[in-house]
Amino acid sequence: MGRRNRAPPRREKPLIRQVWASNFDSEISKFDKCLQFHSILSIDTEFPGFITKSPWGSTEEEIYEDFRFNVNQTKLIQLGITASDNSGQIGGTWEFNFSDFDPQSDAHGPSSVSFLEDNGMDFQKLKKDGIPIRLFTANFLSIIRKHNVFRWVTFHGLYDIGYLIKAMGLIAVLPESMEEFATVVVEGVGIVRDLKHMSRFCEGLEDGKLGLERLGQLLNQKRYGSKHNAGSDSLLTASSHWEMMERFGMDSGICDGFLYGFSNKLESMKMKMKMKVYHHPKMIRFGQIPWSIPLYCYTPYYYIAY
Repeated sequence: MGRRNRAPPRREKPLIRQVWASNFDSEISKFDKCLQFHSILSIDTEFPGFITKSPWGSTEEEIYEDFRFNVNQTKLIQLGITASDNSGQIGGTWEFNFSDFDPQSDAHGPSSVSFLEDNGMDFQKLKKDGIPIRLFTANFLSIIRKHNVFRWVTFHGLYDIGYLIKAMGLIAVLPESMEEFATVVVEGVGIVRDLKHMSRFCEGLEDGKLGLERLGQLLNQKRYGSKHNAGSDSLLTASSHWEMMERFGMDSGICDGFLYGFSNKLESMKMKMKMKVYHHPKMIRFGQIPWSIPLYCYTPYYYIAY
């Protein structure tokens, strides 16, 4: 599909705002104000690797179980958030640095600490100057609710979303089933988009078999900051998302509600039950909505026109 007829957003050099305990109050206030006009949030997380890895050929149930175990056993290190609007304008990027993870005592993947250190992670500074996750949680969710934010963009985002819902305080531990997880995400977060999933439907994007760095290169998007740092990765995710939507004119039906690696769209179990309750095999003609059935049952729960 061709490029839409919209003026491209300005590409000034963006500032990645480093957030620590010392400036948390002022930066969360700036973030709050930014969301008045920029309500699409692209996120990336840095975490202590994988304690257990799903072997090749694992079922989706096995992948979810390993994911659940890893997220429940480990602590979030960084959360990068880039706020943008419907025209692709970047409102700001924040990199929240957390103090809770201690590489000397907390669970982590065998080579994860050295990998993150090689990419600029300073664990001593994080422990000394980072934000306690409880402080972040106490402030973040109320801001998201205040601005009714319900559009989130990721790249290969299963773990990003898993850590996000814990950091938001929506849940203490991830639920046992993918269906329960989907319900928490849909009802507590809203619409998620995963660029790795979306790239499977875009000509020239290697059928989704690529990383974020390669995706940015193919879309001619410049990286600011260092890769494998959450703020930089969230910013590249945001600019790549806009470019994909503009270049390929993608439909929300293949964008919204999917996470790479899982075949089913994220749906709330409550909404599934409502649709089952109100479904009738004869109600198939367009426009025929019996007066006794609420209209919302026929309206897509999280439809949004991009």
